Amino acid sequence: MTTVRLAHFSDIHLTARDPGWTIRDLFGKRVTGWVNLHALGRGKRFQHAPTVVAALRHELGTRGFDHLVFSGDASMLGFDSELRTAAAALGVDDPALPPGIAVPGNHDVYVGRAAQRRTFEQVFAPWQQGQRVRDSDYPFACKVGHIWLIALNSARPNFLPTDASGNIGDAQFQRLRELTATLGDGLRIVVSHYPVLMPNRKPEPRFHRLRDWKQARAIAAECDVRLWLHGHKHAWYVLPTGENLPFATICAGSSTQSKRWGYHEYAITGQQLVALRRAYDQGRDTFVDAETFELTL
Repeated sequence: MTTVRLAHFSDIHLTARDPGWTIRDLFGKRVTGWVNLHALGRGKRFQHAPTVVAALRHELGTRGFDHLVFSGDASMLGFDSELRTAAAALGVDDPALPPGIAVPGNHDVYVGRAAQRRTFEQVFAPWQQGQRVRDSDYPFACKVGHIWLIALNSARPNFLPTDASGNIGDAQFQRLRELTATLGDGLRIVVSHYPVLMPNRKPEPRFHRLRDWKQARAIAAECDVRLWLHGHKHAWYVLPTGENLPFATICAGSSTQSKRWGYHEYAITGQQLVALRRAYDQGRDTFVDAETFELTL
């Protein structure tokens, strides 16, 4: 029986030296984001992100992965320059790296025009290849060994400065049904930015949650999804199938936030997942083995 090896990383939150501010940005959500970044401490938590991503890219190319999984929040404020910086740092166009799958996070569509410009989809195009329904961006699916990885976009722009919620929407849910009906045999794994539930098996607070999480939970189960990979929460956690959850979920946490930095390696044989968390060691500028866990999917 073959084993599929995946690397799952998320929430790298890179920025650019000159993001590309315009007059229009001074009257929108990006201003409050800038205050949070430079005055309220968020920027300090990610000050080493470029160095950590460089170490992560080395890992992605040297540890024998079959596929890479990125669950969003490449940028800080959704500027085109930030997204281009992140894609280049991760080596999205590097043919020496394994193929990948990527979905945007809420910071990648921070304002409406960032989503309308589809910059994330453009710069991450090599990691956006797969089987689709009609000409829609999402969802799409790619086969890796005996596994179907299914990209589902749960991120959306929000107007209020305090709103970091996500939404999938009825149209995308319908396409998910149509797409999964065309897939052949294989273990189905969703890749999305938002979690279904928090570690306490309850939804996140209203302005940080996936708004249609109940529908997501029901339809993913209906489509025989066995695992939901995500980010958004910067501390990693695992929820096995059980109370309030018909499938397992894994949060990779932030791969670059100071003292929380890390990513996951998954070895999936049949329905058995064996995971290793690799944590960043700042003194050695490399990732080292940390926790392990197992799931039956």
